[in-house]
Amino acid sequence: MKTKNIITPSMEKILVNLGQFKYLTVSQMLRLDIMKGRRNLNRKLAELRQLSKPLVQNLSFSVHPVEGKLEHIHFLTPYGAEQLREYYGNRFPVRYPKSNSPVFGFDYFHRLAVIDFEISLRIFAEKNDLGIVFFTTYFDKVSTEKEKGYRAASAIMIDRTKYLIADAVFMMNTPYREDLYACEVFLDSDVARVLSSIRQHLNVLASGKFSEQYKIDYGSRLLCIFKHKNVMQKVMGKLYKDMDFKQAQKHILFKAADELDVEMFFDWKYCDGSEASLF
Repeated sequence: MKTKNIITPSMEKILVNLGQFKYLTVSQMLRLDIMKGRRNLNRKLAELRQLSKPLVQNLSFSVHPVEGKLEHIHFLTPYGAEQLREYYGNRFPVRYPKSNSPVFGFDYFHRLAVIDFEISLRIFAEKNDLGIVFFTTYFDKVSTEKEKGYRAASAIMIDRTKYLIADAVFMMNTPYREDLYACEVFLDSDVARVLSSIRQHLNVLASGKFSEQYKIDYGSRLLCIFKHKNVMQKVMGKLYKDMDFKQAQKHILFKAADELDVEMFFDWKYCDGSEASLF
């Protein structure tokens, strides 16, 4: 990659991954095997920030009362995104924040959990020769065109004015076809809120609007990921007893967040506790 500054292969790898995932912590970059060693990675990030025209920027956060010191979140500057596009063309979409304050403190853990899921998905897909057609989230924005505004790129349209915002929406090339998924990540313990969210998705699944939006003539799936296994089990139990849920139960899969490693990624659960596969 050529700019007016010398960009090393390690720096280029940082830029490419930031362009793919939009936001990353150092821990997430280490998981992606961008570089070996936290110190070396921090040094390269500092060099990218300190260029005369910075390619990377970061956000820092105050100490959390429970979690303690929070990691910085790193992202491309508009100039960094421009340089990636110039070099790579349309080989992959380059994601970067358009706002000067792209991440808010209350959303820190949830946003990183969604990114953790995308990292697991992409590692799993690469190791199994599967393609990710697209992956978009609630913190990616798209123009509403005639309304002259923006909405979440993961919005599932219900009608012309109403939509359901999923945490993420993606399509994957499986051995059988291109499968469409919505994803919700639940970090809290509010069972009623989780059930309400899933039932909104249930209505969208039943209407066929999600499949229609992405121009496929078959059903989609909802992936539900939980920080707390006991919350997941309570939700699954309540849905299993819900007669309105019976017809859609094969389209909604459940998994604990600590089971998203590559070896276990393919294996999910239905609401009755039986084994389910990703596709």
